[in-house]
Amino acid sequence: MPLQSTPSAQPAASAARLLRRVGFFALAAAPLLSMASRRGFVIAVPFGAILLILATLIESENKEPWQSLSRLVLSLCGIAGLFVLIWAGLSLVWTPFKSEAIARWANLVGLVALVMATVASLPLHSRANNLHLLTIGLAGALVLANALLLWGALDPDLVVDQIVTERLPLFACVLVFPCFGWLVSRQRLGGAAMVLAITGSFIILQEAYAALFSLTLGLAVYALSVWRVTWGRWVSGIMTIGLLVLAPVLPFLLRPVTKWAFGATDLNVDALRAWGRLVQREPLRLITGHGFDVTARAKAAGLIEPMAPRGLLFELWYELGLLGVIGVAVVLMMIIRASTKSSPVLAPGILATLLASFSLTVLGQVALQGWWVTLIGLVVIMWFAIEQGQYRTTRPRSISTTFR
Repeated sequence: MPLQSTPSAQPAASAARLLRRVGFFALAAAPLLSMASRRGFVIAVPFGAILLILATLIESENKEPWQSLSRLVLSLCGIAGLFVLIWAGLSLVWTPFKSEAIARWANLVGLVALVMATVASLPLHSRANNLHLLTIGLAGALVLANALLLWGALDPDLVVDQIVTERLPLFACVLVFPCFGWLVSRQRLGGAAMVLAITGSFIILQEAYAALFSLTLGLAVYALSVWRVTWGRWVSGIMTIGLLVLAPVLPFLLRPVTKWAFGATDLNVDALRAWGRLVQREPLRLITGHGFDVTARAKAAGLIEPMAPRGLLFELWYELGLLGVIGVAVVLMMIIRASTKSSPVLAPGILATLLASFSLTVLGQVALQGWWVTLIGLVVIMWFAIEQGQYRTTRPRSISTTFR
């Protein structure tokens, strides 16, 4: 009697593993591609995410990914994020620049949906080889960037692409913490120190002071969380949720101090004064906001003073008001709370990533652009994959409980 042939499930599993490896390779190559093309990063990340989704669809016969996605959406963090997106969509009704805002909102919704589907499709156990690719990709991009900067210092005729001078420092100070956390969790401390060293050297050589500040802040929170993780969570909550909720009173509290420290003619004083005037002139707008994606165009059109501040604290309150702020605050709270449920070795890195990315938005270094949302999406995918890649002695937690 002939023996039974190889089960049909094995070819599907092999195809899924291949697609997943190529998907992680595309995610790992995104920092390198960002140096070659301005759109390389925003193309590579969605491409890699789609491959990860397809791999799980092939492996699970179209059933389990949708169940995981529904659990993720119905978690408290998912509901809060969905509320922010819906409120931003409703605010398009009263925004004065509808066509541009609708396009930006549609792109944001698409990216968020893709990231959530990718997270839901990640396997219960991520292969270490796939996660090592992410670290190698960032390290390779930073080594090449350091080489270009040193070469440029020796050869004045060499022209370095603007993407290296503007965006890559921001990429580096955010992506370094997932890579650092992964290597530390695998007890590869030498590799972790090396990745951190080439990140710091690149940012210093580039003289990207805002990125250097965010990197330093993230490292300080990481060290504090390693020492006392509860203190790290409290500090993270105060510096993110606290600042976000109390933002409308900051211009009245900080303007006298800033005026005393830098003088009455300082630009920061003018920015705080303009912010305070808006709060006093339209107090009801603190509840509803002026509409999604309106700040930059309102400045250009003269609707608000051009010296009004940039950054998340001002723009979120001005565009989405109190309701949008509450939704974002809940998301931040659930991220901080999720660090308590993750592996203890990963919690400091999660908090450091949060502080580094949040400080960049507060400092006005980034806006709600496609490349920044894509970067945050990549970081979210990396942290979920890293959590799934830890050594386990018990059955892994369901993804739906991560943010509950």
